[in-house]
Amino acid sequence: MNLDHPLNGSAPLPFWDRPKANKDLRWFLQNLGFILIGLGLLMFLFVGYQLWGTGIQEAQSQNRLESSFKNLLVESSVEKPVPGIPSTTRKPIFVNRGDGVFLIQMPTINVAKYVVAGVETADLKKGPGHYPSTPLPGELGNSAIAGHRTTYGEPFRHLDDLEIGDPIIITDLFNRTFTYTVTAQQIVEPSDTWVTATTDPNIATLTLTTCDPEFSAKRRLIISAEMDLEISEIAASPAVTYTQSSPAEATIDNPSPTIEPTIKNPSPDLIFEQDSDALSQGWFSDLSAIPHTAMWSLAEILILCGAWQVAKKFRNRLLGVAVGFAPFFVVLYFVFENINRLLPPNL
Repeated sequence: MNLDHPLNGSAPLPFWDRPKANKDLRWFLQNLGFILIGLGLLMFLFVGYQLWGTGIQEAQSQNRLESSFKNLLVESSVEKPVPGIPSTTRKPIFVNRGDGVFLIQMPTINVAKYVVAGVETADLKKGPGHYPSTPLPGELGNSAIAGHRTTYGEPFRHLDDLEIGDPIIITDLFNRTFTYTVTAQQIVEPSDTWVTATTDPNIATLTLTTCDPEFSAKRRLIISAEMDLEISEIAASPAVTYTQSSPAEATIDNPSPTIEPTIKNPSPDLIFEQDSDALSQGWFSDLSAIPHTAMWSLAEILILCGAWQVAKKFRNRLLGVAVGFAPFFVVLYFVFENINRLLPPNL
């Protein structure tokens, strides 16, 4: 009689010395259960990434935007005389898509975010985005801003809590402050793009757009506001020029490049290929994420296989877990990041 056999009351065999189980129905169901539990845990972690991981990314982007915004604010506030150019003119500030263009504050819902130029997926991951085809805040016409209601810092999460009469304060790169007052709140269809258009070119209005309901892009929540002329003045000229390239540098042949005294927003068709907000995009809108997802997933599998081989070689499962734990979660972050690129931006 084998006294070491577990059925005889002795200690069970070590994991590595146990005989292989028969691949029967019981074995299949047991492993299927393990796989489903693992997938459930991964989904739980992915939800955590969506709710908190994307928020961390947005917070880091906002910190960088704050730094660059303050630097431009200092530069734009200093008038430096240039030979041959009247002192009343000002060197324009050129910004690219994704750069910070102004600060939006909504005190009643405790929101203070730097708004970037553009409303594409990459732009809205940094914070609210300004529609390039609309006027800049402070100008006559309707200035429109889009932002996430969930994920990526959820800047417009509580937009529906704004009430008529609540203030919306905008600070631009020239340190000019424009105060708007909320005049209306409505729900529209995503196809109702007229909400961002200028209906009266003689007044300065502001439109904020986000998804409705939460975790869905079925409709749009719209906040309309009008500039309070008792507090603010209409801007004489825009603060920035949207462009994809830097302004002309001085050269030997042209030591004093021309600087236009009035800074105007060029046609959006010349700047960005799209002006529809990323909130309207559906599944698999960023197909370039597919090879990246496959690459990081393969790396994850290799890490699991490597950790298993270490555990098997040293007959110690805890050692395998210790070796693979940190690399597993680091790579898992990049897997989630690329899977997220394949999902609708409003999720």
